[in-house]
Amino acid sequence: MSRKLVALSLAILVIALAAACTSVPEPAPVPPTKTPKPTFTPTADWTPTSVVIPTATPLPASPTPEATPTELPTETPIPPARLTANQNVNVRSGPGTAYPSIGRLTVGQSFDITGRNDAGDWLKFDFNGRDGWVTSTLVNTSGDMEGVEIAMAPALPTAPPRPTARPVQPTAVPPPTAVPPPPAPRYKYSTARVDSCRPQAGGTWFNGYVRQGGAPVDGEFCVFSWAADGPVVASIQVGPHAGYPGWDHGYFSHILNEAPGVSRKGDWYVWIRDANGTRISEIAVFRSDGPVPEGTGCNDATIIFEG
Repeated sequence: MSRKLVALSLAILVIALAAACTSVPEPAPVPPTKTPKPTFTPTADWTPTSVVIPTATPLPASPTPEATPTELPTETPIPPARLTANQNVNVRSGPGTAYPSIGRLTVGQSFDITGRNDAGDWLKFDFNGRDGWVTSTLVNTSGDMEGVEIAMAPALPTAPPRPTARPVQPTAVPPPTAVPPPPAPRYKYSTARVDSCRPQAGGTWFNGYVRQGGAPVDGEFCVFSWAADGPVVASIQVGPHAGYPGWDHGYFSHILNEAPGVSRKGDWYVWIRDANGTRISEIAVFRSDGPVPEGTGCNDATIIFEG
């Protein structure tokens, strides 16, 4: 108990004793009331308040402009390679003058080029269903020449063996008599002439036509010899036939070399036989100049038989 309370108790006791000694009773003192200490009420901990930050509304996206397509330049296609004869020119069966002639081109004739040789100086094309070749120096070219492929050349023709010529017996000349009326033609083809002769360095070449009454005739045989009615060196069928289906009607062509690519110098005798081997034409005589430089001499003859 505290000292204050003890002192207060003693004072109260003294007062009580004194009152007891008096006749008038005094009211009892009221003990002082102790003021209670204030009660501490704790404050709740601070709770942070979430601050909601508004979400920005995205602006509408601007439309992406469409790319304008760029027009590429259109390439102009290159036309296919083509040749055009700038003069009359022989068509060969291969790329060179050692190959036989299979026909001729006239000025202005034009064909698509299907190949060339490795050197590029001979051009291949479709000639009446056959592979024809012409030298590039005698034609004009146009179109895609770089796209022309190298074509394989055919094998060179083999020269036939040279037969031994037999001597020609002289024909007795009868004494002159009165002029009789013209006899009937002895042969179906009474005309046999050398129509033209051209330079040819690759051998001795022959080509020509057989006609009856102006119309071409097929199926006859053109023969070649070194003597009139002498041994036949070679023969060729006239007109389209096996191996030469693209020939013109009545046309023939042949090459006769003394050696591969070498012309024989001297006279040639050419006539027409039927299928039985009988001569049915007059004889055409042609003199070859033999080996000469390209562009010179006379080794390529055109012969015409007519009846």
